[in-house]
Amino acid sequence: MGQNLDLEIKVIQRFINKSKQARYIQFVTSSKNRPKFIADLSRVGFLQEGAFDKVMGIEEEVIRQALQLHGIADSTCYVISENARLDTQTLAISEALRATVGQGMGTILVFGNADLVYYECETRNIRYISKPKQNLAIG
Repeated sequence: MGQNLDLEIKVIQRFINKSKQARYIQFVTSSKNRPKFIADLSRVGFLQEGAFDKVMGIEEEVIRQALQLHGIADSTCYVISENARLDTQTLAISEALRATVGQGMGTILVFGNADLVYYECETRNIRYISKPKQNLAIG
């Protein structure tokens, strides 16, 4: 299917630190520079503080509960990942989690229209899920 540029831009605008948004949007809009954005997925600190909760418990259960809370009925998600086999793919949630959790690669799973994201860093046990929109600070 290929890169979903509109969805990637929404993820950047909704969940990435404002100081990095313009730069990351430039990266994802260029096939030459997109790898620079993907490389940053392995680093901590680019997500908006306060927009995420640490995932505690079984990842698939946490994600399914969050999907229900957000009112998202999708059974698939879009993948942005350092793992080239997964990057830009739309996968079943359970398949995406099997290929992501504990694999040591920076990955963002995007649900709905960037209404909810799950982030896993290459650093052990750094897993976050976005908070419901009404709980996010405006600004």
